[in-house]
Amino acid sequence: MKRQVIIAVVTALTLASSGCASLKGQGFVARYSQKQKLSDAVESLQKGNPYNAARLLKQICAEKGVPGITDEALFRLALLSIDTELDRNNIATTLKLLGRLQNEYPDSAWTAQAAPVADFLDEHTEKLQKAQELRRQVRSYKDLNLSLARENKELRQSIERLKDLDLELERKK
Repeated sequence: MKRQVIIAVVTALTLASSGCASLKGQGFVARYSQKQKLSDAVESLQKGNPYNAARLLKQICAEKGVPGITDEALFRLALLSIDTELDRNNIATTLKLLGRLQNEYPDSAWTAQAAPVADFLDEHTEKLQKAQELRRQVRSYKDLNLSLARENKELRQSIERLKDLDLELERKK
């Protein structure tokens, strides 16, 4: 890792010292930096750390766009922004990122992959929202069911205690 950074810095300095190539050197350093962040983000995803990956991808997307890197970062970040709850804000964020990808990188392979995802989300947003609401209702009904089961158990215990008390009263008479 350190060796790669040293090589990149030396290469950048060499390019920068050659007059007109100084702008290319800055582009090289920026591209290398973003490529490294993208690589780290993919590695984080593979290790099961989507939060770190999302953080790195957001950094890439916030910087000046680099074809081949930013487009992939936008696509991966869009997919990461879809959570299991499928609420409107997350879907809107995903659609915004996919729209940015389509607008800024129309010829990218990632744009081609993003199109069906965006179409699906556009077409099924209402269905996804209804499914989410149904999941909430199911959770609510499960909680209510547990509460009723507890109450039912308490009532049975109370009935048993009352029966025992009634039997004791009859024995005393």
